[in-house]
Amino acid sequence: MGTQDKKLVMDTAAWFGNVSTSVLIIFINKVLMSRTGYGFRYATTLCAFHYIVCTLSIWLTQAMGGIKAVKLPVNDLALFTVTANLSIVCLNLSLMLNPVSLYQIAKLLIIPFVCLVEKFWLGKEFTRGVITSVLIVVTGVAIVTVTDVGLGDNPAGMAVAAMSVISSGMQQIFCRTMQQKHKLSSHELLANTAPAQGWTLLLIGPFLDRYVSSSWVFDFNYTFPALVFLVLSCSMAVFVNISQFMCLGRFSAVSFQVLGHTKTILVLLGGWMFLGDHISGRQFAGMCLAVAGMVAYGIESSKAPRVKVASEDSTQEKLLEAAEVSDTSVDPINFKPTTGNLKHSPNTAVRKETV
Repeated sequence: MGTQDKKLVMDTAAWFGNVSTSVLIIFINKVLMSRTGYGFRYATTLCAFHYIVCTLSIWLTQAMGGIKAVKLPVNDLALFTVTANLSIVCLNLSLMLNPVSLYQIAKLLIIPFVCLVEKFWLGKEFTRGVITSVLIVVTGVAIVTVTDVGLGDNPAGMAVAAMSVISSGMQQIFCRTMQQKHKLSSHELLANTAPAQGWTLLLIGPFLDRYVSSSWVFDFNYTFPALVFLVLSCSMAVFVNISQFMCLGRFSAVSFQVLGHTKTILVLLGGWMFLGDHISGRQFAGMCLAVAGMVAYGIESSKAPRVKVASEDSTQEKLLEAAEVSDTSVDPINFKPTTGNLKHSPNTAVRKETV
């Protein structure tokens, strides 16, 4: 099996693992958190439990020699932790403060936000076909998930929704760029970020959940069946986090967002098939449109050419050139190339990635 074949197999496995585990945990959490289930309404604290269990599993794997311990610089770790935690907090607050339509629209706006960041900050170019397919996906998912056009009149809610877009998009970009910057595997990056996120969310989670749900997590009736689903949720979260970091290390944040809407479609179909949920003709049409956009995105992104631009006028291109020659990636946080062993050649062309 050649290198390209191995890469295709690993990419497919990572993507299938993320989609399947994400769909499973959604159904598990639906039983755990819904009013018709066990009513565990403490979303931020549940996220803290997820990361703590993930941390314990990684520490166990490290003790067994499965993963080497690698330290992420404190400033990058702090940046990632604050951004990721802000994403979780803002998404939870947005769902509480805003109409469901605005919450869903904010989640859809993550895609164009990531596109803008990757274009103007990371220097990526998007072909017309890729842009068109992204718009088709966003339109299809909007038809499925946005049930009305009411955006509310709460300035605080709209500000939180905007912050959820920015923090969620940047968290996904950092997940990829920090792996490239420090040459870490998905497991190694997760081994650094999971403990930091778990303990910080455990500190703020109960207070935020008290504000959102009007009750303390400590007052929840921890029956045996509820604990079983809580353990299932935390266990599945380990695989969700690992597969997500693997995907974001292999694919761009735009690709992760676009194809990630596969989970939205599968969850709706699963609810219709197994839970008796209703799917309207409008939602079905939106699903078909979204799937068509995903297929088009895959085709367009696979045939998008990689063009070479021989220019040394701008600071960004010089930095990209230094990263290309040293076989390293540009540090997207400080916008500096990471160190390398090869010397710079003045005749080396700058490569700009087209997605």
